[in-house]
Formats: sequence, C-alpha cells, structure tokens
Amino acid sequence: MKILLIQLRRIGDVMMCTPAVRSVRKAYPDAVIHFLTEPPADQILQYNPHIDKLITFKKNKSTFEKIKMILRLRNEKYDMVIDFHSNPTTGWFSLLSGSKKRIGEYHKARRFLYTKTAKPGKYKYAGYAKFSFLETVCITPDFGKIEFFISEKERVAASNLLSTLGAQKNDRLITVSPVSRQPYKVWPLDRFAKVCDYIIEKHNAKILFIYGPGEEHFVEDVKSMMNNDTLPLYPPISLAETRAVFEKAVMHIGNDNGPMHIAISSGIPTVAVFGKPSAAGWTPPNSNINIGIDHDPGCKKNCVYPECGLECLKSIKTERVISEINNIIRREALL
Repeated sequence: MKILLIQLRRIGDVMMCTPAVRSVRKAYPDAVIHFLTEPPADQILQYNPHIDKLITFKKNKSTFEKIKMILRLRNEKYDMVIDFHSNPTTGWFSLLSGSKKRIGEYHKARRFLYTKTAKPGKYKYAGYAKFSFLETVCITPDFGKIEFFISEKERVAASNLLSTLGAQKNDRLITVSPVSRQPYKVWPLDRFAKVCDYIIEKHNAKILFIYGPGEEHFVEDVKSMMNNDTLPLYPPISLAETRAVFEKAVMHIGNDNGPMHIAISSGIPTVAVFGKPSAAGWTPPNSNINIGIDHDPGCKKNCVYPECGLECLKSIKTERVISEINNIIRREALL
C-alpha cells in the first residue's frame, strides 16, 4: 500500500494535518506514506515518524515544473491520494497521479478530480477538520494534539542561542510573537508592549520575541513602546529550532500565527489573540492551557475586511489578555 498526502501550505495548515497523518499511519501501519508540501512547511514534517518520504514543490513554479511533478507522482504508483489542500493545482496533481482512489474536498467545479469527496465542517477545530477526508475511506480519527517532531540537534542549537542572548538556566522564559503577515491578525502593538511590561514587573520573567525573516519591525516597534528590557533580537532560525526554543519556555503569548501552533505542539501553555479567524477553529478544544481570545462585533461570519476598522481586534483589551495569562499561571503554578 502506497499513500500520498497533500497539503502545500501554510505552516499552520500543515501543522493541522499532523493528527490526520498519525491516523493514516495507525490505519495502515505497513503502508509507505509520502507527503507533498512546500518549503518552509516541510520543516514541520522532516522528523515525523509516520511519514516515509517528504516531497517538496515550491510555490509559483512554471507549467514545465508542474508537469515534471506530475510525472514524478505517476512513477510512484500510489494506491491512494488524500488531498487535504484541494486547490486547482493539487486537484490536478491528484487526478494525474494515476491513483484509482483519490480523496479531496467537495467543490462543484473540481469534484471530477476525485473518486470521493469530503465536506469539512463536522469538526470545528482545524486540527480535526482533516478527519472528514479520512472518514470517507473509513479511517478512524486519532484525536490528539498536533505534532512537530525535532531532533537533539535543534535542542542543542536552541540552548546555545538562549545562552548567547543572555538567558540563564533558571530564568523564567516567556515567548511573545506579535507578528503576522495578515493585518487582520495583528493585535495592536502597544498592547503587546503593556502585556510584556506587566509580565516582567509582576512575574519577574524574561521575554523572548519570536519572529521570522522580515518580521523584525513588529518586535522593534513593541520594544520601542516598553519600559523594560527584553532578551535581544537574534538572526533567523529554523522552524525546528523555534520548536526547541519553546521547550525552554514556560508560556507563549502572541497573535494567531505559525509560532502559536508550534508552541502548542511543544506542550507549553499559550494565550493567543484572534482577529478575523475564530479562536475555536484554531485552538485545541477543551484545553485549560491553550487559550484563544477573540471578540465578535457581529460580523465575523460575514467579514467585510478591509472595509472595517478591525473592531474584532481592537475591542480586545489588554486587561483581558493579562487576566487569561494570570489564570494559567495560578492554575499551573508556572512562576
């Protein structure tokens, strides 16, 4: 049995596939399982023990490169393709792979590309939404946390980085990620500054900002509005090294972004602020340590962004976020 799973992008979406990947492996313990994705999301799966081979396909490739990928997939002779992404490109990849069993999301214009289609919506949490695809072929869902496996190499790199930045072994480290490429996911930066100052002054914790290439300006703006010092900025690190850094932290605070999902996978408490997306859709259900904060001014289901004032974000007060942070600290005796 040879199976191809597809989710090209983004970091959060690929993270959300990991419970489904685990479910497929449990259903077919002896199968050969491949996963097709784009960089940098491939870093999330590079050590995943449920996957035998990672196949990468970079965004915006030419028609010639797409044809080469189709030929490569045909040569693999897959028995089943599960296309979690289900966009036009991956739909044609699925059809032209030659597999006789192809599962994708139902779409009126593309339903012919698959032999079975799913209608996600049964599960509110995105980490379980992929189970709708599996259930069409009678694969039992394995409910559990999202996963991001790393090696000892990344853990050593994270320890060395923190040491270089001036973090001590016994420091109480809280990571903060005020970044997002989407304006409708960015909580006002002055409020992040107030939260960071509160944590430093009230809980004597050290703050480490988490960001990716080109996102340094978010952090610099927050730091410019703070009254206290934080750990310094650092050169870009890999997603796996970021995952290792979270293992050294006692809590993560941030926007709804990739680092939030990586932090959740590490097992630490998280407090995340949500704008346009629903917190319930991207926060593990029934969790006491992974808290999603959002506000619906009445337009979330019929969002008109950018024809709005981002009231969904601006209505979330600093005090509410601090309250959730303190609740976790008291309940988990973190600090």
